[in-house]
Amino acid sequence: MDHLLFLLLLWPQVANAAPDIPALPGVYLRSGDLQWIRVEPASLADTRTKGLELFLEAGGIERPDITIVYRGARAPMQLSVPRPTLYVRGIGSPADAVMVQLTRRKDSRTLQTSASAVATDNKGGFRRKEIQSLTVTVYADGAFSVTPDRDLQPGEYLLLLSLTHPGFDFGIAAPKR
Repeated sequence: MDHLLFLLLLWPQVANAAPDIPALPGVYLRSGDLQWIRVEPASLADTRTKGLELFLEAGGIERPDITIVYRGARAPMQLSVPRPTLYVRGIGSPADAVMVQLTRRKDSRTLQTSASAVATDNKGGFRRKEIQSLTVTVYADGAFSVTPDRDLQPGEYLLLLSLTHPGFDFGIAAPKR
């Protein structure tokens, strides 16, 4: 009976124990052979603002739209797993984690935001259809993980952990036939 009580007291710590995520701050994926792969920050190419003149003329009543451009038609990291779990240590906040689908262009990928779309559940003002629903798991050591609630369609994605960082990009490759 004492052993059962000890296990019950220990259970919440074990359930909230983080996997052996690397100690350095960053975003990581676990490969099929259980090796950690660091996801590099997205390479920002440009930011374009539309409607800034109207915003200034209207005294801030009208809101500008912003297009964020990322380098390359594809992210350097392409995954074959349609529902990846990304592990985060030491950067961003679980409360701010959001995953969005990027729009592919010939030589770049883009993301549009609009201040008029900002809401408590959409702090970045992203298009609703581009936002991916996530499950966020916070671990006892402060690390956390994010997993899409559904399989991601083939395409390009960006994990944002705050609105002041360019995010972490990856692609989901189409299944081979």
